[in-house]
Amino acid sequence: MFGLEKFGKMAETVKQAKQQQDKMKAIQVFGESRNHLVKIHLNGLQELVSISIDESLLSPAKAKDLKNDIMAAYKDAQQKLQKELMKGLDLEQMKKMLGM
Repeated sequence: MFGLEKFGKMAETVKQAKQQQDKMKAIQVFGESRNHLVKIHLNGLQELVSISIDESLLSPAKAKDLKNDIMAAYKDAQQKLQKELMKGLDLEQMKKMLGM
Protein backbone atom coordinates (compact mmCIF):
# COMPACT_ATOMS: atom_id res chain seq x y z
CA MET A 1 0.00 0.00 0.00
CA PHE A 2 2.84 2.40 0.78
CA GLY A 3 3.99 2.33 -2.83
CA LEU A 4 0.54 3.07 -4.23
CA GLU A 5 -0.04 5.94 -1.82
CA LYS A 6 3.30 7.48 -2.72
CA PHE A 7 2.55 7.04 -6.42
CA GLY A 8 -0.83 8.75 -5.95
CA LYS A 9 0.80 11.75 -4.27
CA MET A 10 3.39 11.95 -7.00
CA ALA A 11 0.70 11.81 -9.70
CA GLU A 12 -1.18 14.63 -7.94
CA THR A 13 1.98 16.72 -7.77
CA VAL A 14 2.59 16.17 -11.49
CA LYS A 15 -1.02 17.15 -12.20
CA GLN A 16 -0.65 20.35 -10.13
CA ALA A 17 2.62 21.19 -11.87
CA LYS A 18 0.96 20.76 -15.28
CA GLN A 19 -1.93 22.99 -14.20
CA GLN A 20 0.51 25.63 -13.01
CA GLN A 21 2.43 25.40 -16.28
CA ASP A 22 -0.83 25.87 -18.22
CA LYS A 23 -1.64 28.95 -16.12
CA MET A 24 1.83 30.36 -16.79
CA LYS A 25 1.52 29.76 -20.51
CA ALA A 26 -1.81 31.62 -20.55
CA ILE A 27 -0.15 34.79 -19.24
CA GLN A 28 0.66 37.06 -22.17
CA VAL A 29 2.77 40.23 -22.16
CA PHE A 30 3.93 42.59 -24.87
CA GLY A 31 7.12 44.62 -24.76
CA GLU A 32 8.35 47.26 -27.12
CA SER A 33 11.40 49.36 -27.81
CA ARG A 34 11.39 53.02 -26.84
CA ASN A 35 10.83 54.09 -30.43
CA HIS A 36 8.01 51.51 -30.79
CA LEU A 37 9.65 49.97 -33.87
CA VAL A 38 10.13 46.51 -32.31
CA LYS A 39 7.42 44.66 -30.39
CA ILE A 40 7.86 41.34 -28.60
CA HIS A 41 5.14 38.99 -27.32
CA LEU A 42 6.09 36.58 -24.48
CA ASN A 43 4.04 34.09 -22.53
CA GLY A 44 4.40 33.39 -18.82
CA LEU A 45 6.99 30.70 -19.48
CA GLN A 46 9.18 33.36 -21.12
CA GLU A 47 8.65 31.75 -24.50
CA LEU A 48 8.81 34.11 -27.46
CA VAL A 49 5.38 34.00 -29.08
CA SER A 50 5.98 36.63 -31.76
CA ILE A 51 8.12 39.57 -32.76
CA SER A 52 7.19 42.54 -34.91
CA ILE A 53 9.90 44.66 -36.56
CA ASP A 54 9.20 47.88 -38.43
CA GLU A 55 10.52 47.72 -41.99
CA SER A 56 12.62 50.84 -41.46
CA LEU A 57 15.01 48.74 -39.33
CA LEU A 58 15.56 46.04 -41.94
CA SER A 59 18.37 47.65 -43.90
CA PRO A 60 22.00 46.59 -43.25
CA ALA A 61 22.82 50.15 -42.16
CA LYS A 62 20.29 49.80 -39.32
CA ALA A 63 21.63 46.47 -37.99
CA LYS A 64 22.94 48.00 -34.75
CA ASP A 65 19.67 49.87 -34.18
CA LEU A 66 17.72 46.67 -34.82
CA LYS A 67 19.81 44.75 -32.28
CA ASN A 68 19.38 47.47 -29.66
CA ASP A 69 15.64 47.71 -30.27
CA ILE A 70 15.17 43.94 -29.99
CA MET A 71 17.09 43.91 -26.72
CA ALA A 72 15.07 46.84 -25.37
CA ALA A 73 11.74 45.28 -26.38
CA TYR A 74 12.69 41.94 -24.82
CA LYS A 75 13.78 43.64 -21.59
CA ASP A 76 10.50 45.57 -21.50
CA ALA A 77 8.52 42.36 -21.99
CA GLN A 78 10.48 40.57 -19.25
CA GLN A 79 9.88 43.39 -16.78
CA LYS A 80 6.16 43.35 -17.55
CA LEU A 81 6.11 39.57 -17.21
CA GLN A 82 7.80 39.71 -13.80
CA LYS A 83 5.21 42.20 -12.57
CA GLU A 84 2.39 40.05 -13.95
CA LEU A 85 3.77 36.91 -12.33
CA MET A 86 4.13 38.61 -8.96
CA LYS A 87 0.44 39.59 -9.06
CA GLY A 88 -0.67 35.99 -9.43
CA LEU A 89 1.91 34.39 -7.16
CA ASP A 90 0.34 31.98 -4.70
CA LEU A 91 3.11 31.22 -2.22
CA GLU A 92 1.08 28.66 -0.30
CA GLN A 93 0.32 26.65 -3.44
CA MET A 94 3.99 26.77 -4.47
CA LYS A 95 5.06 25.54 -1.02
CA LYS A 96 2.62 22.62 -1.26
CA MET A 97 3.90 21.69 -4.71
CA LEU A 98 7.47 21.75 -3.41
CA GLY A 99 6.53 19.70 -0.35
CA MET A 100 7.24 22.47 2.11
